[in-house]
Amino acid sequence: MPARKLVIEFIRCFILAYVIAIFLSGHGVSGWMGAAHFGLLLWAGFPVVLLTGSVIWENVPTKVAAIHAGDWLVKLLVIPIILSAWP
Repeated sequence: MPARKLVIEFIRCFILAYVIAIFLSGHGVSGWMGAAHFGLLLWAGFPVVLLTGSVIWENVPTKVAAIHAGDWLVKLLVIPIILSAWP
């Protein structure tokens, strides 16, 4: 993978983590279970809804959407859990 793409992906994940941190603090989420629940709700409310629309309206293959949904699930579970444990 080209270094440029790795840098862009790092920046994307950093922005995502920053926004999630703001949401976590704004909603008073604490503890890893609360953070995991919050991440699961974010996942169901945003990537799943958007990817479902892509499958229905843009003919994106279901397997491709499932791969992207899995990637987003990991991101939206791991980032809030790490942020909830951050001092």
